[in-house]
Amino acid sequence: MTSSTSVHVGARVKHAREKQRLTQDALASMLGFNDRQTISDIENGKRALTTDELIKLSDALDQELEFFLDPFNVVAEAQYAWRASDDLPGAELDRFEATANGWVGMLRWLHQQGRDKQPDLGLLSLRLSANSTFEQAQNFGESLAKLLKLGTVPASTLPACLETQLGIPVLFVDMPPGLQPGAISGAACQVDAFSVILINRRESACRRHFDLAHELFHALTWEAMPPSRRESNAVEHRSKVKRVEQLANNFASALLMPTGSLDRFIDPARAMDVQHLADVAEQLQVTTHALGWRLTNLGRLDEPTRLALAKEKRQDTQELPKLFSAQFVEKLHLALDKGRLSARKAARTLGLPLFELTELFEAYGMTAPFEL
Repeated sequence: MTSSTSVHVGARVKHAREKQRLTQDALASMLGFNDRQTISDIENGKRALTTDELIKLSDALDQELEFFLDPFNVVAEAQYAWRASDDLPGAELDRFEATANGWVGMLRWLHQQGRDKQPDLGLLSLRLSANSTFEQAQNFGESLAKLLKLGTVPASTLPACLETQLGIPVLFVDMPPGLQPGAISGAACQVDAFSVILINRRESACRRHFDLAHELFHALTWEAMPPSRRESNAVEHRSKVKRVEQLANNFASALLMPTGSLDRFIDPARAMDVQHLADVAEQLQVTTHALGWRLTNLGRLDEPTRLALAKEKRQDTQELPKLFSAQFVEKLHLALDKGRLSARKAARTLGLPLFELTELFEAYGMTAPFEL
């Protein structure tokens, strides 16, 4: 095994050992090593495993060999910042994260095959810190909207701009059957320097847009402000949200509702007209709740009007996003067509039956490069 592979195997060894609640000494004894230092070196990627040792390790840690060697597996490597319902049990989130690891692992592998490189986001991330004010977060959001040329309705152009200009893939995904609608809104994910954003494609368009902008904040500031693994996606918990999440919300609001767009859509003579403001929220493809807080933070809205606006709802008429993304599916199709990957391996990694993998390609106007 190469040194880089050894590091990945070592991380998975540590993950599986801790899951079994074994000490390094205990695992060393089970494998017949003289001391825990050998296990430490394996976990730190300093020592490779022989084939025989890997088989013994598989038995000792109750894992299949593929768990340690699968190039699509990012377990113990990927870090997530989930937006999930307070009622969602931790075990359910863990199971969904295991599925997400397949999507992220496949995406990373496809990018490596194409030798795609994500741009250095350091210059952007250095602009904010945990000590930044909410106004600074809003200013950063406004500046980024201009830098990316998102236009007057940033929500409509943001997903494509993230992929093409910032090199941050966005995957629109489905939740597992049985979960309550909206139980998981999405996540930002980091694997080394590789950033990915996952969005629940079946939530309302306005929620998807805000979640995407919120997770972008985490992708850009992960080093300076590492987010919690899990945060609430309940809009009514604004007062209980951690500071980093408040900064993310302020950033997202300004990114999706820059002052230039507000000035264009809001009639000054109707600045306190709830019905007019609800129409503006619909034009900007954001919730009335989000617009109300944005205008309040700018000093343009009083509290009674904000509360009245939050009660106004508009029907979601936007088309459901296709599963994953065009870029992801195109790269997957190419890898299968070139024989770099088997259809069964791809389907298993993505958690899809083969016929659904065929349907995925058809949804994007492609013929599946394999036969059922």
